[in-house]
Amino acid sequence: MKQRTYLICVVLVAIGLILALGYGLTSANMIIPVIAVVVGIGILALCRRSVTEVTEDELSTVLHGKAALSALEVTILVTAIGFAVLMIFSFTGGTGSTLSRCENGSILVVYGVLTAPPDPEFLYKNTYLIPDPANLTIDDIVALDDLFAEGHRIRDTTRAFGAALGVVTVLLTALYGAFLWYYNRRYGT
Repeated sequence: MKQRTYLICVVLVAIGLILALGYGLTSANMIIPVIAVVVGIGILALCRRSVTEVTEDELSTVLHGKAALSALEVTILVTAIGFAVLMIFSFTGGTGSTLSRCENGSILVVYGVLTAPPDPEFLYKNTYLIPDPANLTIDDIVALDDLFAEGHRIRDTTRAFGAALGVVTVLLTALYGAFLWYYNRRYGT
């Protein structure tokens, strides 16, 4: 395989990974991107082994190093910004609930999750009518639990994804620092 064919293989694997990540995020199935990454690594390893041309010299090694460092810097910057935006979104705004007694003795429970001021809007709003508050059934309790749980999930998903981006940012920065320290000690720069 020629070097150009290998680069086409890299581009196709990258496109496949982007599509798998997009599908995994939209279907809330993160197993798909994980499998796609493993398969992509395998495909790239097989393609790399079958390249017959000379692929490395001093210039290409320096260029690969600069490209890797630039990619790392951009990745750290993007994940740090994503972390900040998602954390701000997940901790701003508020929640509210009301209980209203109806004329027939039933109670209307309203629960909502609001965006941040100055113009708060509902991200989530739902109601449940308890027909006989004196004789709550298990169905009433389950429905009330679902009412509040769905509202909390609105913020929990963004908070979890933001926290994951924060962890990735810290890990990438720590790995970069550790490898920089190692290579500086090893090669005495």
